[in-house]
Amino acid sequence: MSQLAVATKANNAFLLPTLLAVNHVKQTLPGTDITVVFEDVESIGSQGAKLELKTDDGKTIYDDDILKHLENIYAPLQAGDKEQVDEWVKRSVALRPLDFKALDKPMKELDSHLTLRSHIVGYSLTLADIAVWGTLRGNRIAISSIRKAATTTNRWFAFIEAAYPWVNIAVAELSASSQKRKAAASAAGGSYNIGLQNVENGVVTRFPPEPSGYLHIGHAKAALLNDYFAHEQYKGTMICRFDDTNPSKENQEFEDAIKHDLSLLGIYPDKTSFSSDYFQEMYEYCVKIISDGSDAG
Repeated sequence: MSQLAVATKANNAFLLPTLLAVNHVKQTLPGTDITVVFEDVESIGSQGAKLELKTDDGKTIYDDDILKHLENIYAPLQAGDKEQVDEWVKRSVALRPLDFKALDKPMKELDSHLTLRSHIVGYSLTLADIAVWGTLRGNRIAISSIRKAATTTNRWFAFIEAAYPWVNIAVAELSASSQKRKAAASAAGGSYNIGLQNVENGVVTRFPPEPSGYLHIGHAKAALLNDYFAHEQYKGTMICRFDDTNPSKENQEFEDAIKHDLSLLGIYPDKTSFSSDYFQEMYEYCVKIISDGSDAG
């Protein structure tokens, strides 16, 4: 049995390509015995590695060499023209930096290459798609840019996600590991605990973004606080209430982007609603208040 150790605090753009490759092998070759262990560290062992594979024959392989090793021994990862596939696996490294300026050139090159293409090499999934998709999905700067622009990269990215739904298994596993770390940190005394008075379990919090723009830092701070009190401190419910009261500025793209960005923060509301769902109820309350003479003018 082989064992892959993953340093979950490392840049996910470095981790996901290998995790995706392992999942692809498991999907196409049932019975493949590779155990994945998530470690809550930034690096593993004295090598300072982000990934460590211990093979059946006692070898220990680190980081990018693991992907090469998997390609050499598993047929599903050998699809496509090897020279072209290996070239794009190497080029995927340039998509790791968490920096807009550093990403600009390789992102433009990828976008140009994907014109009229559904796969990076050939006409079916190869390790090139796996490496590039995984790197982009793990890079919070790159994925944010991709989701918000109508580019060929956006089209290709969505196609891979829809055509090969197993890619999200690795993403979910890595995200779940981060969630456990977050919960453990909160249990040890999270900084969000501001000592609310007279509050019991079952609290309901509401995060009310207006779908007229993308998620900004103010949204993120409010969402994290709502998530903490609803899901970690008081075991209650968090509602995402879109304040859709300004139709001239609102857009479905913004709503989808906010939901996606919340998931990148590890925040998953229990319910999504809209202010417009309650317009009639609001109107009736206003009429009642005015009729009762209770309005404060």
